[in-house]
Amino acid sequence: MVADMEFFPIAALIIATFLLLIGIVGRGASMGSSQFHITLEGSIGRLPRVAILSASIVTYVLAIFLFVYAAESKSGSEPPPATTVAVSPISGEVPNSTITVTIESELPEDAVSETDTIVIEDSEPLALEMGEGSSTANGSFYIDAGLSDTYVYYSVEIVLTYAGGNEETATGEGEVMAGDGLSYRVSIDDDGNAVLEPA
Repeated sequence: MVADMEFFPIAALIIATFLLLIGIVGRGASMGSSQFHITLEGSIGRLPRVAILSASIVTYVLAIFLFVYAAESKSGSEPPPATTVAVSPISGEVPNSTITVTIESELPEDAVSETDTIVIEDSEPLALEMGEGSSTANGSFYIDAGLSDTYVYYSVEIVLTYAGGNEETATGEGEVMAGDGLSYRVSIDDDGNAVLEPA
């Protein structure tokens, strides 16, 4: 099919050249190839020569258009380059799936209110608030399944408010195991650091 498309612009170019020679020379001419042959006998007047030169120019334009069209068709028929697809590093995991990690917190008896802010990896902060009417709170992180069964970074900030209006802040960071359905509790360790420990 591509070979047939290349034949037409070549034929148009030969015809345009033949017409140009007739228009310039002004008398009979003969031109051909193994596939076609054109012969014109006798002399040609001025007005027909102008018409033949005009036809030659139009045929040249047509030949150029056909060459461009054939080139675009040929490039469009070539197969696209091979592409590679990224595969999840953990075998059996479905790309873009998530696992759920639950965080729990409980208000100490001597505190009036508590606000915990937890971040795991690059997630949006999770805020747990406790106070009058609610001494416990929980929330969940939805983590990329590719991190399942690996240790992930976390940071915690705990703000405790006591009856006299005094506030106490504890912060901390560390690593916890990520796994679907795992639960952690927000607490303060013996050194006064905020931590996540298995629930």
